[in-house]
Amino acid sequence: MTVQEFLNINRVDNIYSEVSVSRRICNEKGEPYLFKIKALTPEEFQGAKNRAAKGKGDLNSFKAAVVIGGCKEPNFKDAESIRLLGVNTPEEYLRRVLLTGEISCLAGEILKLSGFGDGFGA
Repeated sequence: MTVQEFLNINRVDNIYSEVSVSRRICNEKGEPYLFKIKALTPEEFQGAKNRAAKGKGDLNSFKAAVVIGGCKEPNFKDAESIRLLGVNTPEEYLRRVLLTGEISCLAGEILKLSGFGDGFGA
């Protein structure tokens, strides 16, 4: 198989995974709830960088944008959940339901799934 054939078979438009974020997020049996994540497209990654730049370029804004864009379940953009917790934005909702380390862990997993940190120039 050539590289071209490999790439044709292994497209990047549907890369998903499930990850555990912390011991805190478990069911009553102590089994972790899994977050369903997806690889970011170049446009989504650029959007996360742009949103972070609007937040004075801080790393926490970037991580929040990565999580909001790359997490399919739970959906941090869910209007009903945002309303239920009395916040106004997905970023506020995210910070209300996840600890800082959990956000960082989840962002790291999404970035790894998106090809960053695989040891080849990342």
